[in-house]
Amino acid sequence: MKSPKRLFIFAGFDKDNIIDDTLVYYINALSKLGDVIFVMDNDLPKNEIKKISGIPNVLYANGLRHREYDFGSYKRGYLWAKEENILKKYDWVYFVNDSVYGPLYNLKPILTNLESSDADLIGMTANCDKVTPWHIQSWFVGVSKNVIDNSFFDNFMQKITHIPNKMDLVLKYEVGLSWLIIRNGFKAKVVLNAENNNVYEDPRSTLINGVPFIKKTAISKIRKLCFLYPHLDDDVLLDYIVAHMKRHNIKMVKNSFRTIYELRFFGIPLLMISEKNQKYYKIYLFKYIPVLKITK
Repeated sequence: MKSPKRLFIFAGFDKDNIIDDTLVYYINALSKLGDVIFVMDNDLPKNEIKKISGIPNVLYANGLRHREYDFGSYKRGYLWAKEENILKKYDWVYFVNDSVYGPLYNLKPILTNLESSDADLIGMTANCDKVTPWHIQSWFVGVSKNVIDNSFFDNFMQKITHIPNKMDLVLKYEVGLSWLIIRNGFKAKVVLNAENNNVYEDPRSTLINGVPFIKKTAISKIRKLCFLYPHLDDDVLLDYIVAHMKRHNIKMVKNSFRTIYELRFFGIPLLMISEKNQKYYKIYLFKYIPVLKITK
């Protein structure tokens, strides 16, 4: 069976105007699966862009401050591909950003499974909450040639502009993209659906359930980075993650207890109630003997 041709349009940003090793690792992994267009919302020096432009299958790499966030980078990458008249050669176009670490393990079988379904809109995770309806999260979303060839998609991409309010941006572009495609009669499929999406709260569960990425904002909730070893195809990624965390001053969340009640008799602790991570209470006799656990 012929392997589908893929184009990855990658959006990045870094507060220090550099291309981090975790990002170089990610682009290298994508380049083994298809062609890559790289656009960063930073004014990058040439020596930084060279970190990406020299990777095989990277068609275009650019860093220029545009302040339109990830979708602004997606737009610029898409327009470059359109101007070069190469979009028609791809079976799938993916829009991917650097808000995650990964892939920790092999991405190819995951994409093959998604692409072999009857869906034309695919991605890693879907989400919904009290504010936003169901949608595929835009940090990794793919659309088929059937979608790319439609004028409604081109109109959507062309009209992307700066939106200062983050929630407005999410609703108009992230949620808007999913529902624009669905309303036009296309089906959607993800690896991890909304009801099981723990990408922000339980990143280890996300890994176990088939998504080989960890959101950077959730890495501290792993508790100990050594828990990543069973999921890693290449240990060097862990070194890159540690260096990135240090540069951004990201610290691991400790298993913290908070004493909320203590009964003492002549200074001797008789009974103590502690709360752990806002999830459950534990009752102790003489401070050290656990007798009861109450889940919230």
